[in-house]
Amino acid sequence: MKNSVNFNDKIIIALDYGDLKPVKNLLDKLEGRAFFYKVGFELFTSCGEKSVKFIKERGCKVFLDLKYHDIPNTVYKAVKAAGKLGADIINVHASGGTDMMSAAKKAAEEASEDAGKHIDIIAVTVLTSLSDGDINRIFYDYNYNDYEEVIQEKDGGYGVSKEGISSGLAMHLARLAKISKLDGVVCSGRESSNIKKTLGKDFKTVTPGIRTKIGSDNKITNCADNSKDDQKRVMTPSEAFNAGADYIVIGREITGAADPAVAFDKIYTDIKDNISMQKI
Repeated sequence: MKNSVNFNDKIIIALDYGDLKPVKNLLDKLEGRAFFYKVGFELFTSCGEKSVKFIKERGCKVFLDLKYHDIPNTVYKAVKAAGKLGADIINVHASGGTDMMSAAKKAAEEASEDAGKHIDIIAVTVLTSLSDGDINRIFYDYNYNDYEEVIQEKDGGYGVSKEGISSGLAMHLARLAKISKLDGVVCSGRESSNIKKTLGKDFKTVTPGIRTKIGSDNKITNCADNSKDDQKRVMTPSEAFNAGADYIVIGREITGAADPAVAFDKIYTDIKDNISMQKI
C-alpha cells in the first residue's frame, strides 16, 4: 500500500538565481506543488531581503541558507535579522563552535517570539561537495609542506587513509549542534540515519546533494556512487528520506529541467513509491 504522507513541504527547492525574474517564473510553474524554497548566497547577494519577502508573499516557506560563521555576537545579530525577514529555517556552520551556535539559538528563539512562529536554527556539518579525501587534506594533512602535490592528487591517493572520515566528522559536529540546543543539522543522506539514531528522532536533518539518475524505465534509480559534478556524497530523493531526512534540498534537478513541474512530479512519485513507512 502506498503511503499517504504529504511530502510537498518537505522538498526544499534551491533558488540558485541572480535575480527575481526566474524565481517568479519557477514559482508560477510550481504553484500548488512546492511550498518551501531555499535562498542562498547568489540570490540574497543579488536581491537582498526582497528575495525572502517575495517568496513569503507567495505563501511559501523560506530556508535562508547563508551559513553564518563568525564570532558569537555577530552571528547572534545576523540570525536575529534573518528571523525578522521571515525565514523559517536559518543555518550556521557547526565548526563555528558551541558558543557561536548557542548565540544563534538565542537569537532564533527571540526572533521566533517576535514572529509568533517557531524558526528552526540548524548547523551545517560537512558540505556534500566534500569527499573523505577532501576532508583529510583540509583537516589532517597540515604536517605536509608540499601542498601542490596534495592538491594535484585525487581521492584514494596521497594522504587518504581514514575510511569514512567525512561521516565521523559530521557526527562530531552534529553532537556539538545538539549540545548547543540547535534544532538540527544539514548533512548528507549518508550521515542522516546515524545522526537520528544517536541524537534522537526530533533532531532534524536537512539533506542536500540530491540527484536523480533516470533509468531505462524512466524511473529514478540509485545514484549514490554516480555523481560526476560538484556534489560527491549524494542520494536520490527516496534514498534520503529512507535514511531519515526531515527535508531534502534539491536545485538543478528541477530548476534546470525543461519542465520543472514534470521534474517535480517525477521526484514526488519516486518518494511516494519508494519511501518506507517505518521512516516516517
